[in-house]
Amino acid sequence: MRDPLAELEVPAKRTALGFAVVAGLAVAGAVLAPKVAATVAVIVSLIVMIILHEAGHYVMAKRAGMKVTEFFVGFGPRLWSFRRGETEYGIKPFVLGGYCRIVGMNNIEEVPPEDEGRTYRSKPFHQKLGVAVAGSTVHFMIAIVLMFFVLAFAGNPNDARLTTTIAGISHPSAAAKAGLRAGDKIVAIDNKPVTSWTAVRDAVRQYDNGMLLTYERDGHRQTVSVTPERDPATNRPMLGVSSKIALPKTSLPAAVAGSFRETARVGQLSVQALGRVFSPSGVHQYTNQLSGRTGGNSGTASSGGTSGSSGNSSDDAKVRFVSPIGIARYAGQAVQAGWVSVFLLLISINVFVGIFNLVPLLPFDGGLVAIAVYEKLASMVSGRKVEVDVRKLVPITAAVVALLLFIGLSAMYLDIVRPL
Repeated sequence: MRDPLAELEVPAKRTALGFAVVAGLAVAGAVLAPKVAATVAVIVSLIVMIILHEAGHYVMAKRAGMKVTEFFVGFGPRLWSFRRGETEYGIKPFVLGGYCRIVGMNNIEEVPPEDEGRTYRSKPFHQKLGVAVAGSTVHFMIAIVLMFFVLAFAGNPNDARLTTTIAGISHPSAAAKAGLRAGDKIVAIDNKPVTSWTAVRDAVRQYDNGMLLTYERDGHRQTVSVTPERDPATNRPMLGVSSKIALPKTSLPAAVAGSFRETARVGQLSVQALGRVFSPSGVHQYTNQLSGRTGGNSGTASSGGTSGSSGNSSDDAKVRFVSPIGIARYAGQAVQAGWVSVFLLLISINVFVGIFNLVPLLPFDGGLVAIAVYEKLASMVSGRKVEVDVRKLVPITAAVVALLLFIGLSAMYLDIVRPL
């Protein structure tokens, strides 16, 4: 692919000054607002994962002898770059991922005759397939590694138990107004002991007026009056808090095997979520959400839940895509809940992106896989080399791009006016 803004140039001094300012802001943010800095770090890690996706394509293309002319982090005008051999490496300002450009990705791209033997289209099936699936494979590998750390050092999220300890507070919310904090353990409501998150949630739903909430902080019990607020989506009373997750411990050998099994389980859930969001009922629900005619809380097709929230019910959840705005909100909640929630969020996003990217349509990598498989099978059947004419696929590709733009813009709209 080409970056449409690549021809713009930025002076070197301005680039150096920009890097210095960003570095200074990062240091100041880490000192003055560590939670905000941690949330930003999570978002940056997602950008790094996208860059690693492109690095997967790059490595496999190089191994196959393909010519890679560019590998950039970000999009827009060049801030800084250098050339090593035939490839230009560099950084661009809009760091929303990265890209690498492999010559001859289709039959209509013009390539100098001397480079034809190093084009993507000239390589055998197994090499084209390896390049096409490399990006998604990287996402799955990242998810497996992160899952191993969760299993080995925290426990099995599949057996997670919600505790009465508060993991995060929404702002503004009834809990925030009452002075509750992450780490507080709810022990009683109206002097009636509660020992499970379900009991907390059910008790909160019974109150339209104020209630006495007893919690434990730093070994001391305190009681505060709280008036639950109604969720505008569900019309149910809620505190605006999420529950800390307790995970059972597991051994290192079990963590190795479990990392593959649990990642596969997340993948299964992602496929089911995609099926729901693109089903007739899912499309109907999504249009209702856009028009404001829906009730019920919404879930996400791109990440799995990591904490419970009093006043919310999974029975009411509707699947929808989440924009970067929503992901940033999820990242903030995950940071409040702890590193396990952060890792689970990153695992869910990596698995979802890896699967979604394999949809067998251009411009997804799955479209390249579908073309390579078709060419291989058609060549075997006909006894001659068959090459797909991508010009015939342009209308379909344009429709897919238009759908992606609609999903992105509508998800951003919902994340602003009807946040999860």
